[in-house]
Amino acid sequence: MVDLVAGRVPKKRLKHMLRVETLAVRLARFWGVSEEKASVASLLHDIARDEPESFLLELVKDTDDPLVREMAETFAPVVLHAPVGALIARRDFGVDDPEILRAIALHTTGAPHMDRLAMIVFLADYCESGRHFAGVEEVRSVLFSSLETAMLRALEQTLLYLRQNSRPIDRHTLDAMAAFARLAAEDSQRLHQG
Repeated sequence: MVDLVAGRVPKKRLKHMLRVETLAVRLARFWGVSEEKASVASLLHDIARDEPESFLLELVKDTDDPLVREMAETFAPVVLHAPVGALIARRDFGVDDPEILRAIALHTTGAPHMDRLAMIVFLADYCESGRHFAGVEEVRSVLFSSLETAMLRALEQTLLYLRQNSRPIDRHTLDAMAAFARLAAEDSQRLHQG
């Protein structure tokens, strides 16, 4: 699969995808998730990242996939590479596992209800070893203690960055942030009651 992916993305993108795969497989092993699924999802997560926006919009418009259609209603077209990546994974790479396709589709925005594989791909993309930005170490520090806490921190930082830079914010990211904040509050409440 690496050879097939290498023929479709720039070398710099491939290096990123391989670093994401390395971290995703480590996380999958630790959290008891299929390493194979983590590998496939992370190797394909950015397959459409370097495609022109017009291509992304065209592919989204012509699909019957409900998740992709829903995600197409965004104010941030850059996030479309994720659901389009899921379409390409299915169409061109024969991936038919719904968990893998959902993990690819949600790797930029997150969502309120994410399984462990989707969280792992999101977080591996966010924290891979080539990432060097303020706050990434904070997220890395909790990857092996709580995926939910890591998601909350990553989403908080993402929203802060988007707001500070006057970038459009996709509603899925807002919904994901609210959901993971609720989970954190519920966990905190359970700890205090216990």
